[in-house]
Order: sequence, then structure tokens, then C-alpha cells
Amino acid sequence: MRRSILRRAVLCPLTVLLISAPALRAAESRTLTVDECLARAAARSLALQAGAARTEAAASRARQAGRRLNPKLEAEVENVAGTGDVSGFDAAETTLSLAQQLELGGKRRHRAAAAEAEAAVSRAEEAVLRNDLLFDTRRAALAVLAAQARLRLAEELLALARETEGVAAARERAGKVTALETERARAETAQAELELGDRQAGQRDAVRELAALLGETEPSFDAVAGALEIPPTELPSADALVLRASAHPALLAADARTGALDARVRSEEAARTPNLEVAAGVRRLQESEDFGFVAGVGVELPLFNRNRDAVSAAEAEREAERLDAAAARLQNDAAIRRLRARLQALAAREARLRESVVPPTERALDLLKQAHAQGKAGYLDVLEARRAVAETRGSLIDAQADYAAGRIDLDERSGSTAPSVSSVP
Repeated sequence: MRRSILRRAVLCPLTVLLISAPALRAAESRTLTVDECLARAAARSLALQAGAARTEAAASRARQAGRRLNPKLEAEVENVAGTGDVSGFDAAETTLSLAQQLELGGKRRHRAAAAEAEAAVSRAEEAVLRNDLLFDTRRAALAVLAAQARLRLAEELLALARETEGVAAARERAGKVTALETERARAETAQAELELGDRQAGQRDAVRELAALLGETEPSFDAVAGALEIPPTELPSADALVLRASAHPALLAADARTGALDARVRSEEAARTPNLEVAAGVRRLQESEDFGFVAGVGVELPLFNRNRDAVSAAEAEREAERLDAAAARLQNDAAIRRLRARLQALAAREARLRESVVPPTERALDLLKQAHAQGKAGYLDVLEARRAVAETRGSLIDAQADYAAGRIDLDERSGSTAPSVSSVP
């Protein structure tokens, strides 16, 4: 009997564990890390797939641009269907020749270089697409983390409201306060429940927006792992960030476009050189049945079109792109310095809230709760203290979320993905 009881005591927990293990794994799978979000977004993005297809098309055009011109086979019959001696085909002369156009001035080389430069632009723009997608995903993940923090705060405030309501009800039953205090507590609890419902809806909306970036019409997850915390490491210097920004995908794409236009200028300049056409063939004389060889050479005369306007247009477009790229760099450098200064101010504000504002309000609330339970403080005092805690902790969450958003903007501007996306949302 004792052995049977012992066996059941051992087997029952194991059975419960085996049954609940799949459910636990399912629950765990409903939470994603930021890195997992980034990986899913990159793997499923239709925009990235379209960008890869455009890059492949540009590479194919570059290969095609380097091909030589095809030769031309010509057949010509002379002195046929005329009058007199050249009536019919008796005096016909049939010529079969092969002609080849020779591109001079390095046209094929410059044309291929221009097409390859366009392919480089396509690759750079694909990198910009990927960079934009990943930073948009980081921002969406941050929105989920911020919504989760606000939801947790709403849950804590609701629990606190219910606790205060319970104390008020107990004091009413003891005849120490009137029903007015209990009704006030119930109203505050109902308000806290409404606030919780709003925060739950906000968290679900943030999850859906993130899921859309991951290519999901229906979210396969409920939450994002992580917390709103400012890393202890200091920001790099503004000069270091500006130097790092030289590798920003958008700036590299601008350089690629300038290089493509420069290659186009050289291609248009090469087009000013006339091409040479050579031909060789054989001619058959129908009347004598003799054969003879023929050869010819031709060159284009640039009398009306020397391609000057095309060269001027390409040069103007290159200068415009160069100026746009320079302006973009200046704006980006200014934005980096502005964002860094703003982040320093946000970090200082978050530290003051976390160290000097939130703890005193929480301690004051604890003391008032104890005094209220002992009948030494009124309900309105507790309510005011609870609202102060909600306000200060909400401000702390806002400061942390603003810092994280600013850090994402700074990383994007500086062309950096460090520190890890899982440690800095």
C-alpha cells in the first residue's frame, strides 16, 4: 500500500509535467526577441525580394552591355529583271558579304562600365531597403516594449486600487468610515480597469503593427522579450559617429549614383567617336559564271550630331547628384550631433526620474497605505499618492522609450547597428 502511494506520488508530478510541457513550449514560442523579429523581417520581406530581383536585372543588363555587336550577313542581286541585255537573270551579279561594325573610342568598355555602375547603384539601393526595414522593425519592436511597460504599470495600479478598495470596505464594515469612501474607492478601481483595457488594446495594436513588418497577417506572437533600460555605456563622441556615418547605406547609395553618372558621362563622350564598318564577301557573275571577292569599309560622318548635348546633360546630372549627396551628408552630420545632444539630455532626465523622483513617491504611497489601514490617513491622501506614482512612473517609461527611440535614430543616422539590437531596442 505504501509502495503504491509512493509510486503515485512520483508518477503524478511527472505526468503533469509531460502534459504541460507542450503548452509551456507553445507559451514560450509566443514571445520573440528583437533579434528574432529582425531575422523574420529580413527573411519574409517582399520589398527585399523585389529589390534582389531588380539587382539581378541590373546585373544582367551589365553583362549584356559588355557584349560585342553582332556581324551582319548581306545578300545582294544586281542587274536583274531589266531591259535589253539585263532582262531576266542572265546578266545577274550576286554578292554575298559579311559586315562587322567596329566600335571605336572605347564605346563597349565605357558602356559596360556605365551598366556595371548602374548595377552597383541597384545593389546599394537594395542595402538601403534592408537597412530601412531593419530599423523600422526595431522601432516597431520598441513600440511593443513600451506598450508592455505601460500595460504592466496599469496592472500594478489596478492591483493597488483593488487593495485600497478592500481596505476601505473593511473600514466601512468596522464603522470607521462612511460608504462614501468605499464608493470612491470602487470608482477608482473601475477607472483603473478601464485604463488597463486601453493599455491591453494598445499593446495588441503594437504587436499587430510589428507582425505586419514580419509578413504576418495574424500575429504568431503576443509579446517581445526585453525591457526599457538605458545601457550604462556612454555614447561615442560626435566626431566618431560622424566618421562612422560615412558607411551609411543611404550615403553609399548616393556615392554609387554619382559614380554611375560619371560613368555615363564617359560613355556619352565615347559615343562621339564614329564607328568603323568593314565588310568582305564574294560576287558571282551569272553570265560568265565567274567569282570575285569584294571588300568595303565605311565610317559615319559626324556632320549633324556630335553628341554634345548628351554629354552636357550627363555632366549636369552628375553635378546635381554630387551636390545632393554633399547636402545629404551635411544634413546627416548635423542630425547626428543634434540627436546625440538630445540623448544626453534624455539620459539625464531618466536618471533623475529613476533615482530622485519615483522612489520618494513610491515610499510616500507605502507610508500612506499603512496609515490609511490604521485610520491615520484619509482615502483622498492615498488616492493622491497613487496618482503621483502613476504619473512619475509613466514619465519614467516615456523617458526610457524616448531615449530608446532616439538611440535607434542615432544608430540609423550613423550607419551603426551596435550596440546589439537586443540590448538597445
